Amino acid sequence: MAVIVLSSNQALNSGADLWIIPDFSNSVMAIQLDWYNNFLIGKTLRKNKYLLDSKLNTILDETELPRYENLPFPGDVIMISSSKPFPNRWTVMVGYEQDSTLWCQKIFKLYLDLKKPSLRIFLPSNLGMNQFVESWRLFSSEEDLSIVLEN
Repeated sequence: MAVIVLSSNQALNSGADLWIIPDFSNSVMAIQLDWYNNFLIGKTLRKNKYLLDSKLNTILDETELPRYENLPFPGDVIMISSSKPFPNRWTVMVGYEQDSTLWCQKIFKLYLDLKKPSLRIFLPSNLGMNQFVESWRLFSSEEDLSIVLEN
């Protein structure tokens, strides 16, 4: 596994199709990236969950039709196409809940679901590179990736 460590000054250079960022409360870089993306991630996070009317719920229950409800966003994955402002294809926010292993697991699943694109991971402010690499190796030791450390 080849790991390329980038500073925040080098973070916006080309070299990866998929950029992974932690949630806003764990990363200053995430806030800056959302600014360049015209606040798309922040808008998505603030989107209200709509509840179905009780009559509609009754009809769905009686007819056994599936319900397609919005999932809550905190801790979930938010993906946006970001090829206009950045030299990548996607920017994805993956909520970080102070558990590096769980965070790496979410990222690795997404990575596999997207058919293994080139990968750049922006580490949360309070997650060290060594701890991240140790957690990442629980899932994969083959993938090349770049890591962005906040300065």
